[in-house]
Amino acid sequence: MRKSAVAVLVLFAVFALLVLPAAAENSQTDRVILTSGYGESVTTPDKVMISFAVETTDPDAKIAQQQNAEQIAAVVAALKNAGITENNLKTTGYNIYSYTIGEYNPGKWPNGTEVYQVRNTIQMTSYDVSKAGEYIDAAVGAGANSVSSLQFGLSDAKQVSERNKALVAAVTAARADANAVASALGVNIVSTGTVSVDQSRYSVSYNSAETMLMKADATAAGVPTTIQSGELKTTATVSVVYTY
Repeated sequence: MRKSAVAVLVLFAVFALLVLPAAAENSQTDRVILTSGYGESVTTPDKVMISFAVETTDPDAKIAQQQNAEQIAAVVAALKNAGITENNLKTTGYNIYSYTIGEYNPGKWPNGTEVYQVRNTIQMTSYDVSKAGEYIDAAVGAGANSVSSLQFGLSDAKQVSERNKALVAAVTAARADANAVASALGVNIVSTGTVSVDQSRYSVSYNSAETMLMKADATAAGVPTTIQSGELKTTATVSVVYTY
């Protein structure tokens, strides 16, 4: 038994001496080209999100609150009439605070009067960006006196589609670089190894600066609001290992 065990150990040692140098030689002679590729896809947005607010002020907090409730209800009704569904409307802020009328914040009440301001903010989402101006006109016409955010983006389905296009462009760019290097070296690429895809998914949003809109200004001339959505870009980066 002892002789058999010794024989097995000897055979294992010989095998290790023969195989390990060969493996080390193979790892040292692996020939690879590592490249990175950048791709992008540009498209028009199919999603718009707008935040509207109603601000009311009065020395009586209850009156300010009641006026605000009536105006925001009118704004919501106007947006629904314009085609926005209930599930695409949500309240994103509600604040009541007081301040004193003075030289630097004049109002229709005498200096020294404590007044209460109520601000109710709602956000709407639509997948018809061509109507962005119509939504603003409808909300302002119904009593909204602030547009605090305007954002264009992509629907979930279009995000996936544009991401795929950007990835294809990135892989194409990586392969073009690898082909150029292989040609310069006088070798041929025979296979593809590890592929790494960046985790940054989408860079596809545009936010407007805060814009204040007063109902009187919007309705005086009767000119519809024009909003340009522009284009949005989706980017992708990949790293690819090629062997030759």
